[in-house]
Amino acid sequence: MNVHYRHTQVGWVMIVAAAAAVALGWGAVPPEAAVAVRVPLLLVAALLLFAFGTLTVEVSEDAIRLWFGVGLVRKRIALRDVRSWRESRNPWYTGWGIRLGPGGVLWNVSGFDAVQLDLGDSKHFRIGTDEPAALVSAITRAKGEAPAAAGTPEGPGPAASVVSWKTGLFVLALGVALVGAIFWSQIRPPKVSVAPDGFEVGTLFYGASFAATDITSVSLESRLPRVILKTNGFGGAGTQRGWFRLEEWGEGRLYVEQGFAPYALVRLRQGYVVVNFREPERTRALYDEMARAWPDRVREPHAAR
Repeated sequence: MNVHYRHTQVGWVMIVAAAAAVALGWGAVPPEAAVAVRVPLLLVAALLLFAFGTLTVEVSEDAIRLWFGVGLVRKRIALRDVRSWRESRNPWYTGWGIRLGPGGVLWNVSGFDAVQLDLGDSKHFRIGTDEPAALVSAITRAKGEAPAAAGTPEGPGPAASVVSWKTGLFVLALGVALVGAIFWSQIRPPKVSVAPDGFEVGTLFYGASFAATDITSVSLESRLPRVILKTNGFGGAGTQRGWFRLEEWGEGRLYVEQGFAPYALVRLRQGYVVVNFREPERTRALYDEMARAWPDRVREPHAAR
């Protein structure tokens, strides 16, 4: 089989979406359900990336072949059925994956560029690609060089399978690495800067700045009330970042490591902010810095000292 063109496009949109879903779902799982839920969550995300993380397009002398990932989902379009072909662009709302849109059936893993195939009888098929000009040129060469050949195997040859498996493994490893990087960034200690006019807490997703005029009190607490609800945040491996509702204090922001007292509590006109580190001396040093910055807001007693 004479192959005129073969190209594999990585589905960056799907990889990022899968990583974000795992990161959000990971934090939403309570500790007691971690093993039962988190492992299947990672497994499902990995399988989706393995099966749909790439799109390979191959043009031979008789057909256009497409397959997602390692080839579990594939399609063959005979060149003799292709009446016309041209570059096109997908609307933003068509999405990715396998879709039915204004240009007919669409296979796409990333981006908006595509090549539309008119198959006759008002049937259309659209191939998402990041190099539409090259694909159009390959189809043109194939249509001009040979008619459709009978008895050609439906699937890709051995070389294509090797490329597909290698690409699939690469995408899988990349997706797992991205999920791990997001999770690792969330459990890193926050960066806190304090000044007379306020303070700032820096994290990947849930950082914020707070003006001194909004601060009503500062204290060092030896314990945290029980978490009732995570309203918008990350929770995993004892780390909590973002908005939470606590049993006695209501809703506020947590940047804490559970079980590592003390906790620096800053009460605001609306809500509160709690920050601590795994090293108690760092938390006490942060509290001392806050007390020096806003001495009139310090609340006694400080049982945690």
